[in-house]
Formats: sequence, structure tokens, C-alpha cells
Amino acid sequence: MNEESDKLSFQEKLDRMVHSLRSEIINGIRKPGAFLPSESALAKQFKISNKTVRKGLELLVEEELIVKIDRVGSMVSKEQKPIIVNFGCNPSLSEDIVMDQLLEEFQRLHPSIHVRAIPLDFFEHVTSAGEMLSSGMLDVVSFNNWQFQEMCETGTVLPLLEPLESDDGIYRVASEAFRHEGQLYARVVSFSPVVLCYNKEHFQEAKLQEPDSSWTWDDLLDTARKLTKYSGRHSIYFVPAALNRYPVFLLHSGLVGSAEDVAVNSLDELDGNTGRKRNNAPGLAYSLRKLSDIVNDHTIFPKYFSGSSEDDSISLFMQKRVSIILTTYFSLNAFKGKSLSYDISPVPLMNRGGEQKTLLVSIGVAVNRRSKEKEAARTFVEFLASPAAQAIIREKTISIPSRKMIAEEPATEDINRPSRYSMYRELFPSFMYHNQLGLSIHSMKQFSSSLKEFWSDIIDEKELYAKLESYFSDNK
Repeated sequence: MNEESDKLSFQEKLDRMVHSLRSEIINGIRKPGAFLPSESALAKQFKISNKTVRKGLELLVEEELIVKIDRVGSMVSKEQKPIIVNFGCNPSLSEDIVMDQLLEEFQRLHPSIHVRAIPLDFFEHVTSAGEMLSSGMLDVVSFNNWQFQEMCETGTVLPLLEPLESDDGIYRVASEAFRHEGQLYARVVSFSPVVLCYNKEHFQEAKLQEPDSSWTWDDLLDTARKLTKYSGRHSIYFVPAALNRYPVFLLHSGLVGSAEDVAVNSLDELDGNTGRKRNNAPGLAYSLRKLSDIVNDHTIFPKYFSGSSEDDSISLFMQKRVSIILTTYFSLNAFKGKSLSYDISPVPLMNRGGEQKTLLVSIGVAVNRRSKEKEAARTFVEFLASPAAQAIIREKTISIPSRKMIAEEPATEDINRPSRYSMYRELFPSFMYHNQLGLSIHSMKQFSSSLKEFWSDIIDEKELYAKLESYFSDNK
């Protein structure tokens, strides 16, 4: 023990001993039937009195983790009551990070802890998670970065999460999404930038060059039209108003997040002849017009699917009915084991030689501060970011593990990964999160609806920017 332990209060020393022994028992370090050190040895180890040791051991007896045998000592229970950890998660994690296999491995390593996966509604994730955390129905919860941002903005869920220590082995940029006011609240398990995905065979058949890091959205439009002309089918699709898609175009506009920025980047600053900003930088109007150019060209972009779900882009791509999609590494898992020739490239630039920017999506897991099984819950959370779990994600999925050492190891199992899988390592300087736009998630959802109204000719361009300016004003 160090000098710091001498300054701890009686209760803190007691808690430290109980926590240490409980953790060792739950994690299998102290096996069933094994005896704990004597009371005097524990007293010396934790610098507490024998009376305090006995009080701590009584707590472990109440938890049925140990049994006291007269004149012999304290023994780890041979038949421990299983600890149940309720885990609220999005059902897509089964595909994104092979959660079912991770749960099986965790059960093998920690037979005394049973994790019960409870699916949460994706669209009402924050609300349902908050209610279930508050009522004690969840011990662990998963969420993505923009759901965490929404938790911070509502102010009702964040106080329910247990603060965590940093893990230097995890990519820093992936963890930053789960910090609030300097404190980390979730352990990131996997992450992905938004990227372009394309059918290699379609490009080869049409004798067109494949996308690369120099591509602009104009290059994309030009190539998409050539693909359509060659094949007679639509060539590109993504869900344009999705929270993980349209913000890419806001990032490319140079918008940094205020009502004043909207005014500077909007219609008044555009050259009437070219539609570009007079200083030749991509403005907000120009960026969103480029998005509209893609969405409204129904020779290349399917009209019927323009308001549907994310799954349609993957389905259309797998059926080879479109050649290009805007997606994430997570969605690429649908191609595992398929005879589909595809690859990925960075999101196109707004202007030639412009700054590369793309949206980053991270998945994190957090512990309920009020959990009655906090130690077991923390053990499960740390397992998901451990080398063992991360190695499973690396081998069995196309998703990117959050642990750097594992993510950058060559994978041995062939599951039809893109040849440019490691491209994300070169894109780190381009990664940005939703919260860097200066809009609340509520406002971003509202603007998503406004975009749909605009594309449906319900509102015009001036009304669209007036709405966006009002959303920024509301977030001051």
C-alpha cells in the first residue's frame, strides 16, 4: 500500500477491500472452494483493523460470494448464485460486432456472470435507455456517438452513467466522442468513418476509373451518369436525410456552428453565375445544392427509395442494382462471405484540392451508476474493449476494432474485406463528429425533416436556410 492509502477514510478503506476481493472472485482469480487470506493478513494488506476486515467479509457473505467456516476461515462459495447483467443494446450489434459471439466468449471466461441482451428501440434509444437505467432495469447500455450527444443535451441520462478511466490502448479519436466536460463515460468498442463503397465489376465493365482520394462530388456525378448510360440502371444511392449522411455535406461547407456562419455561408454570399462562393470556398448553399443535385437526378438516384431506410442501400448494392453507396464499415458486414466484388474510397471532396472531411460514427458501452451489479457490469464493459474481444471483432467482422494494436494486425480469416480496408488509418485527420457542427441532435433531426420538405418542393431554398439559421439560434 502507498502513502495515499493512509489518507483514506475508514469507509474508503473498507470499500477498497470489498471491491478488490469481489472483483477477484467475480473474475475467477479466486476460484470456488479456495480460501481467502486470514483476517490478520487482509488487515495488513489493506491497512485496516481486524474488526473492519470482519465487516467487509460479512458483506461478501451477504452477497453469497464467500462462506465463513468456523475455526477455518473464509472460503469462496462453491455454488455461487449467477450474477445477471442486463445489457441494453441496438439489435444491429449482432451484425456490427458479432455481439452474440462476444457474449459467448464472455460467458466462457466469466461463468458466474450471465449477460442478458435487451434490445432497445433505435429511434427512441435515448428515451428508452434513460427510463430503463433510471428504474434499474439496465446495468450496461450501448449507444453511438450522436445518441451520447443527445444524452448530454437532454441532461437526464448522463448523471446515470458511471465515469470511466481512460484506456491508452484505444484509438483516442474514437473515445473522444464519449467525453463530456473532460470526463469519459463510455468505453468505445468499434468505430467507422463514412466512406464511399463501389462495385468494382461495374466500373471495369464500363471502363471507368475507380474512385480515389482526389475525387470531387462533381467527379462522382459525372461518373454516375456514365455508369447509368452504360448499364441503364441507377448508379448511386444512400439515405440523403439520415443523421449519418447529410451532415457530411455540412462539414464540407466549412460551417463551424453558429447562426452567423449560416448567414455568411448562405444565399447572399453566392455568385449568381456560378453558384459558388465568391472566395471559391464551398459555402453552405453550394454544399447542400451538390447534395440536392445527386438526390434529385433520378436517372442516377432512385426516386422511390429516397425516403426509405438505411437497409435499402445495402440491399440495392448487393442486388447490383446500384453501383455506388455512401456507407460505413459497419454496413459492409452484410457482404461477409458473399461473391461480391467491391471496394471503398474516401468521401469525395467538395472542390478539387479542398480539405478532406468525413463523419465518424463510434459505438460505446457504459455502466449504470445505480447498478446493483456494478462490478460485474464493469467487468463486461472492459471485456468488450479487451484484446480478446477486439480480436474477435477483427477476425469475424469488417468493422474496425477500437483497440489500435488489434485493429492494425493482419486478419487471417477471409470474409470478403475490401482491399482498401486499412484506408481509415490515412483518414484520421479528416474525422469529425456531429457535435462539431454546433447543432443539437434535436435540431439536426428537425433539419432532416426540412431537407425532405425542400426536396419535395414544399419549401424553397430561402425557407430551408431560414429554418437552419433558426436551429442554430435555438442552440445559442
